[in-house]
Amino acid sequence: MVIALDGSGDIVYEALGSYIDDLCGSVFLGTARGKVVLYKMGTYPLTPTGEPLPFLNVFYSHGMLEITGIWNRDGKSGAFLLKMVPSGIEVRDEGIIYITFHPSDGGIVLVTLYGNEGLAKTLEGAVLDCRTERREDEKMLSSMLGIRSIIPPQWETSHP
Repeated sequence: MVIALDGSGDIVYEALGSYIDDLCGSVFLGTARGKVVLYKMGTYPLTPTGEPLPFLNVFYSHGMLEITGIWNRDGKSGAFLLKMVPSGIEVRDEGIIYITFHPSDGGIVLVTLYGNEGLAKTLEGAVLDCRTERREDEKMLSSMLGIRSIIPPQWETSHP
């Protein structure tokens, strides 16, 4: 279901709460500069465009990756949270790491991280360890779109 929030404040607090929970109960894999984009009937940035965020945090928990980012740019606070089974990973020589996710309601989420060889190897191992089954508790949240999850029929009517 699509849930529009009154402002980014609720999303920021939810992402921050999830980050704190992950610090206590998940395996921290690393932090890198990065950005996230959703490809679904168009291209939709889930993190600010332009310069990558300085901190996207990656955790492993219960066969899923969880990626969080919180920012304040131009006086506007925002947050991103993704908790899903990854579909794949590609590492480029320049230390660029691409992780793809296929949400159960469709589309492709591409997470681009600017890391190093050590982080790349850690993330490759984690992606291989993640289960291939879809999980009911998958979550996608972004203050850029004010959404928690996207279902195609609602997406078409709520975002012209």
